[in-house]
Amino acid sequence: MNKKFFLPLVVIASGLAVSVLLVLNPNEISDIAPERVPPLLTVGYPEPVNEPFIIHSQGTVEAAHTIALSPEVSGRVAFVSDSFQRGGSFHQGEVLLKLDDTDAKLQLKRAEAQAEQAAADSKITENDLVRVQQLFKQKLVSKQSLEQAELAYARARAQSAAAAAFLDEAKLALQRTTLFAPFDGRVKQELVDVGQFVSRGEHLADLIALSFFEVRLPIARDQLSYLKLPFSARGIIPESEQPKVRLIGDFAGAEWIREAKLIRTEAFIDQSTRQVFGVARLAIDADNPNTLLPLGLFVKAEIEGSTPLDAYRLPRSSLSPGARILIVDDENRLWLRETEILRLEHDHAVVRGGINASTKIAIRGFNAIVDGMHVNPVTEN
Repeated sequence: MNKKFFLPLVVIASGLAVSVLLVLNPNEISDIAPERVPPLLTVGYPEPVNEPFIIHSQGTVEAAHTIALSPEVSGRVAFVSDSFQRGGSFHQGEVLLKLDDTDAKLQLKRAEAQAEQAAADSKITENDLVRVQQLFKQKLVSKQSLEQAELAYARARAQSAAAAAFLDEAKLALQRTTLFAPFDGRVKQELVDVGQFVSRGEHLADLIALSFFEVRLPIARDQLSYLKLPFSARGIIPESEQPKVRLIGDFAGAEWIREAKLIRTEAFIDQSTRQVFGVARLAIDADNPNTLLPLGLFVKAEIEGSTPLDAYRLPRSSLSPGARILIVDDENRLWLRETEILRLEHDHAVVRGGINASTKIAIRGFNAIVDGMHVNPVTEN
């Protein structure tokens, strides 16, 4: 048979065979709608917040009190204590430096001599006044003589008082040739040595008090609400309301942790950073190494804030736009609920309102949301 006639016949036969099969085996279409499977949704439970908020900051350890040591008299440095050197420690009342007191001693002797002479002159004029007063009563001298005697006595008393004041000044000048430590502390830097002539008021050294150290801590304005600090134009925080501060620093291969308190805030906002600075104070006992921190050490600070009421911590992924969260009820229905965001942390948010510890919170897995829709909740481990 010719191929021109054979191939069309094969195609027609195949088509007829398929048609017969379709007629003999019809497909049945069900009138029942397929069951809708609720979407999977990862849920979790809020964690109650029972601890105070922690505000993180950082700063450098500084001395609370630093003074410039200056002499009150001029002179040549005659003695310098072994403690009077950079980093040297000293105790209150310890002699740090002595000036040559030769001139001061000579001035004191002159003042003592003048005081004795003035006292003698005063005594003489007093005796003269008594004698003239008696003679005046007997009408043996004139009133003018009495007035002259009274004037001489008054002048002698004034000279005696001036001599006494000059004597006190000379004693004080001699005392001031010795410079004592005003408190327990250390020498930050010294600027003089033995043999150097110094003038009154000249800067000799910087002294650091070892009673307290301070750390200046920047605090963002929105973080201040967690501290609940009373506003004061002076910035002083009452002792009963001073927040605790934990200072943490690394030094010499070890971690140093010390407890301090936030004692004041600076009463203005820093114009460059728009932050408020708080000052943490650390009490120091020079004889107790456990209270010390190296000056100049950079430390991290954890400031203890207030404890929120009825607050819960949630993963940040559970937040929806507009400060809302998705909750799942007992019937596995999904609902949007408004809440108050108290604080946003790194991976979590602290919220209040609309939930409790047993509320199921949608954490992830939601895309298209319809209020009241059925979901298949899966609890996150």
